[in-house]
Amino acid sequence: MEKKPRIYSSFEEIELDLKILKLEREIHAQKIKMGFEKTGENLRPMNLLRDYIGEGNGTTLSMIEQIVKFILQFALKKSEEKE
Repeated sequence: MEKKPRIYSSFEEIELDLKILKLEREIHAQKIKMGFEKTGENLRPMNLLRDYIGEGNGTTLSMIEQIVKFILQFALKKSEEKE
């Protein structure tokens, strides 16, 4: 779908269109940035786990969080003992 070239009758019209295009570009850039941020959040381990288990199953997720914390604390203590 081709756009017909616009015929401007004044510099003010050109300036207005340039301002609109600049704002549209900034909006698109923000949408891309927000998309990257959301993707980063979705790829965090706990969010991946939440998606896998399902958000409606909060007790299972809470139990898994506690197990993961316990394992991490245990591993940390073991590594400190070796030093």
